[in-house]
Parts: sequence; structure tokens; C-alpha cells
Amino acid sequence: MTQATKLLEYLKEHGAITEKQALSYLKIKRLSARIHDLRELGYEIETVYKTGENEYGKHRYVDKYRLKGEYK
Repeated sequence: MTQATKLLEYLKEHGAITEKQALSYLKIKRLSARIHDLRELGYEIETVYKTGENEYGKHRYVDKYRLKGEYK
């Protein structure tokens, strides 16, 4: 099973994913590259930009990718 296939299955089941989740659960280090692969195959995936704080209280941005369509 390819990383893109694992990612697609995860998105269908959970609806969205962050880089941290991709690394922890799927062992995908270059999430944006796999998202690009899925988009090239015709899947509509939107990017949601969120802000938050890291463990040191500093502002950081988190990309969250969400599969459009009839999925969660």
C-alpha cells in the first residue's frame, strides 16, 4: 500500500489530517507531497490554516487537510 493510499483511507475515515497526525499514525514525513499526489489524481482536498501555540507558548500555524465530498 502506498503512502498516498494510506492517506486517502485515513481521510475517508477521519475527514481531516495534520502533519503531526500524518507522521504519528501513517509515518508520512512529506504530507504536502502526498496531498499533491492525491490532488493530481482528481481528489478535492482543501487546506485549512489554523493558528495555535506550541509547548513554549509561541504562535504557530498548522495546516489541516480535509477531503471534500461525502466523507466526514
